Amino acid sequence: MIDDPNISLRRSKQTGVWICMGALVAGGLFLVGLFQQSYWALAIPVGMGVLTVLLLAFWIGFTINTIDRIPAEAEQYHDGGARRIALLICAGCVLLAVVFLAAVLQGSYLALAIPVALAVLGLLGMVFWIGWAIHTQSSTLPEEAGEGEDAASRDAVL
Repeated sequence: MIDDPNISLRRSKQTGVWICMGALVAGGLFLVGLFQQSYWALAIPVGMGVLTVLLLAFWIGFTINTIDRIPAEAEQYHDGGARRIALLICAGCVLLAVVFLAAVLQGSYLALAIPVALAVLGLLGMVFWIGWAIHTQSSTLPEEAGEGEDAASRDAVL
């Protein structure tokens, strides 16, 4: 079999086209669902986000729990406490995923509202702290140049 780089390029371009088409179809279905005020138009994306976060947390806990050798620098973790905490993380993620899915399947408003509220409030909190940091930061720029100086000399100082 001959390895032709053009075949690989054509396949990747075809894959890109399929991804774009899938995104357009999914976006269209989402918009149609929104205009029809469908519960599932919101439940599916929110559910995917919540389950992704829970899966990542589970994976972190699983990874911590299955580490064979603990480096000497982490001596405080040799007693097995980290493994117990990792198991609790995994169990908590599974429990939260089951409760969340059950609530979504029952059509619970709070199952969608709580994760969306946490995400929106988290983003607004980040924006607030950025604004607060900008507001409270002392200026590191030099004082305004004297009235007789021109803009070029002020720019040279900066």
